[in-house]
Amino acid sequence: MKMRINIFLTCIAILFLGSCTTVKPYERVYVDDALMQMSASSGETFEYYVESIREGGVSAGSGKSGGGCGCN
Repeated sequence: MKMRINIFLTCIAILFLGSCTTVKPYERVYVDDALMQMSASSGETFEYYVESIREGGVSAGSGKSGGGCGCN
């Protein structure tokens, strides 16, 4: 019985301590900042960055291959 009460209280706390908030119209200027918007090319740029790291970790013609971190 005590465990059910603890679970119930935990669920209530999660509901009340959620991160949802109401934004007033004059505060939307700060939320709608251009720096906070993700452009279409951001994902592609990150993929190219990860690919360059992985490809840079494999030396050419040596026969050994690393895991992308430069280790042999």
